[in-house]
Amino acid sequence: MSKLFLQIMTIVLLTVVFSVAHAQTGTVSGVVTDQSTGETMPGANVLIKGTLMGQSTDFDGKFSITDVPAGSVVVEASFVGFLPVSRTVAVEAGKTVTVNFSLVPDAISLEETIVIGYGVQKKSDKTGAVSHVTSDQLSKGSLTDPIQGLQGKAAGVLITKKGGDPNAGFAVRIRGSAGYDSNTQPLFVIDGIPNADPTTIAPEDIESYNVLKDAASTAIYGSQGANGVIIITTKKGSFSGVKGKKSTSKVEFNHKTSFDRVAKTLDVMSANELRSFAQRKFLDVLPNNPTYTIDSIFTDGGANTDWQKEIYRVGVNHETYVNFFGGDDKSNYYGSIGRANWQGVMKGTEKDRITAKVNLSHKAFNDRLIIAGNLTSSFENNDYENYGGWGKEDIIYQAISRNPTDPVYNLDGTFNKRQREFNYENPLSIIENITNVRDAKRYLGNLKADLQLTKTITASVSAGYIRNDHEGTYFRPTGVFASADNGFASRYYSNYYSKVVESMINYTNTYYDFHNVVFDLGHSWQESGYDGFSAQASNSQSPGIGADNLRSLVDVKWGDVNSYRGMSQLIGMFSRIRYNFNSKYYVSASIRRDGSTKFGENNRWGWFPTTALGWTINNEEFMRNITWIDQLKLRASYGVSGNQAIGEYRNQALWVPSGLATNPETGQQVISFQPAHNPNPDLKWERTSEINIGLDFALWNSRLSGSLEVYSKNTTDLLGEYVVSVPPNLAPRTFANSGAITNKGIELFMQAFVVDKRDIKWKTSITAAHNKSEFTDLGRFTTAETGVRYAGYISGRGMVGDSYFVNGIAVGQEVGAFYLPKYVGIIDGEFVYESKEGGFTTKLSEAKRTFMGTANPDIELGWSNSLTFYKSWNVDFAFRSLIGNKVYNATKSFFDFPGNLPSLNGLPDALDWYEEGRTKTGPTIADIYLEDASFLRLDYISLSYTVNTDKINWLNSLRLSVVASNLFTLTGYSGIDPETTIDGLSYGIDQYNVYPKTRTLSFGINASF
Repeated sequence: MSKLFLQIMTIVLLTVVFSVAHAQTGTVSGVVTDQSTGETMPGANVLIKGTLMGQSTDFDGKFSITDVPAGSVVVEASFVGFLPVSRTVAVEAGKTVTVNFSLVPDAISLEETIVIGYGVQKKSDKTGAVSHVTSDQLSKGSLTDPIQGLQGKAAGVLITKKGGDPNAGFAVRIRGSAGYDSNTQPLFVIDGIPNADPTTIAPEDIESYNVLKDAASTAIYGSQGANGVIIITTKKGSFSGVKGKKSTSKVEFNHKTSFDRVAKTLDVMSANELRSFAQRKFLDVLPNNPTYTIDSIFTDGGANTDWQKEIYRVGVNHETYVNFFGGDDKSNYYGSIGRANWQGVMKGTEKDRITAKVNLSHKAFNDRLIIAGNLTSSFENNDYENYGGWGKEDIIYQAISRNPTDPVYNLDGTFNKRQREFNYENPLSIIENITNVRDAKRYLGNLKADLQLTKTITASVSAGYIRNDHEGTYFRPTGVFASADNGFASRYYSNYYSKVVESMINYTNTYYDFHNVVFDLGHSWQESGYDGFSAQASNSQSPGIGADNLRSLVDVKWGDVNSYRGMSQLIGMFSRIRYNFNSKYYVSASIRRDGSTKFGENNRWGWFPTTALGWTINNEEFMRNITWIDQLKLRASYGVSGNQAIGEYRNQALWVPSGLATNPETGQQVISFQPAHNPNPDLKWERTSEINIGLDFALWNSRLSGSLEVYSKNTTDLLGEYVVSVPPNLAPRTFANSGAITNKGIELFMQAFVVDKRDIKWKTSITAAHNKSEFTDLGRFTTAETGVRYAGYISGRGMVGDSYFVNGIAVGQEVGAFYLPKYVGIIDGEFVYESKEGGFTTKLSEAKRTFMGTANPDIELGWSNSLTFYKSWNVDFAFRSLIGNKVYNATKSFFDFPGNLPSLNGLPDALDWYEEGRTKTGPTIADIYLEDASFLRLDYISLSYTVNTDKINWLNSLRLSVVASNLFTLTGYSGIDPETTIDGLSYGIDQYNVYPKTRTLSFGINASF
């Protein structure tokens, strides 16, 4: 009984104590707003200092902290990028006290930081031409390549792609970079690792792009920086900054489902139009051939087939990504995994990619040592179809040219394989029966340690590794083609690796409050290598085995088995100093010395110096009273960078197997060898020197800001392969330095907050660029008789020979210039051209050619917009335009010849040519096929809604979106698409090899937990 009484009294006592304690607490509530705009601030942190009690503000910026002990307490409100505010309040038991906070932006923390070569700096401190694009500014919708997100976002960065093949990549050209035989793509640096492949990472993992455009910015990378540098920084976790406290931990889920449709197909003749033409042609030839019937000139297949409709489909794409991040005061982490499947609109084309990434950082030794590591991997499967030429397997050519009266299938369900002409195949049979796949694995890893030796000196060392493995399989069973076909199979394997070890010492200090100095000293070692193996055979005996066992094919000849290997090394030493006086006057200089195994022993090492100046005019005393100017900074720089992007061993005598031969002494079969090229111990760096003048501005409390750049760069000692005489040379080709190209241009970037109200916001940005390239010296890269080097050769049905070229390379002309004969008229069924001799000719080889424009645009434009309505609704859209670019419509020049009708299909233009009497001149070259390809494209428009999740404890945020991409294109170009890949020396040619652009509708969901 006493024990029961004791238990009851204990319960009563505890209840009383709890009730008293509870009665001694109150509630603190209020609203957090932005002082500069008056808007509420969702997600702000409100804490009772000295306790673990706190809360994040809800969607309306409100908070309510319960069970706060009665008495005087200090309440603090904070938000990233704003100064924290603390207030002391008296909490009364059982009551609610209201305290509101108005936070002021922290000018220092809001200062945007940009990534430069081997370092970071405040954007206001830059002295070179650097474009900074964050993840929220990238293109929306389904991105098959992370680089696609940068399209139209950075002035002077031209990103192009011919067509919409998900397996094809994008070409990137910064400030008109061009050369002879060297690679002119920019250097990609991902999380400090140079020569990384951007497709290794998922677009959702990208934090920002920093594009280094002028030589003063890129020369810190020495021989790898001549074509510009794109630095990609991926997302990371964050340190809490408070001992024992964890930073925000989140899990994010992103999913998109997209539907692709062909935006435009080629307008070819229908079956009935072809039948009508056949009847017309029959009546025209009947007077001279009275015994003819319609079957004498045309065999009607009996069908009405739209072959383009047959090879295309609606592509359904799925992209799913999950990432998670968090940390505390000592460590942080970021991880992600994703899978994307893009089904091409051409049947038989597809890409499936899995990506995984982890970033880790840890502090040690009283936070003086920071160790960071990242590992990224991607696994990609590609399904290909050929469409780049006019062969039997080229799907687009076969679909355009195939007679629409031929059916897809015979009555027994087999593919119709009627053979009307040479290289005449059923494209659906090709798609269905031929296997052409690739399996790619890419790995990217990096480990870095930063040790703070003193308050001003930090030592860093990093090691990175890249490995890309590719395996390909091709199999064509016996009997796929309409003509005799024994089948064919091949397998290949290729591997690329890159190792990099870099170390650096950084000194940062401020003297007498005004003199700010940053000094870097570093060393870099890189090794790149590759190897591969391939085997092929013909005469397949088993369609089931395919290429899985090449022993099931009978015929193997010399050259069917091949392997290769190569390696190069690059060593660099660099230093850089940056100084500014009171953030008003800036001076910086750097120098790098590189040594490469790719060059001759006489020129293996090269120097790459830079210097830059800056003047922040708005910090001057005479600008103090001009309050509407927030920033006005003048910059000037000069630098020299290099290019070593050629193959290995070009400086050495290289002998390669050339075939089988018979040993005259023994009569046995042996392998013969021949020199690939001549040795050149003087082979050296391609050098680009550049002057850049820039102006940064921000007006009216940064409502309007931007930058203006003017530049002139000169690339000399162009790397190329030149034809030489034998003898005295060992081989007919030599790699050497010769020639020069200049690029001059202007770039403008402007950003404006057009509307910045409580319920409506509109942010807009414009990029504009003009670049003019010109060959100033061809050196050995020319034809002695004409002074013009011919390029852009076209081949196809009825167009084979040395005269079928459309581009010319000459001093005083632009890169990619068209060099064409002028069409005069038709006489006796033949094209008539202006002649070299001053008269007229029907022979293309004797026609006078002149330069007639270029595929390079005069102006590149991008216009991006982001609108927010009532905090929940967002509308984003972006236009992109190229103005003044031309495209040679080789597709039209092939398919407007009436002589191919009615056996093959063609364009309606062929009927017009028939009326004009064109009977003899087949597909040819002429200026009438050069078209203005200027265009204005709505790249995307997106609508998203952010759901209020305040009442859902387990859900932080939820956003639903719909994106329409490539809704329309305004252009006068008559082909499928006016946009072509701009890369190399010869481009802007539309030769029935354009995988159609797609119009895409995407539905997305983004949630964080």
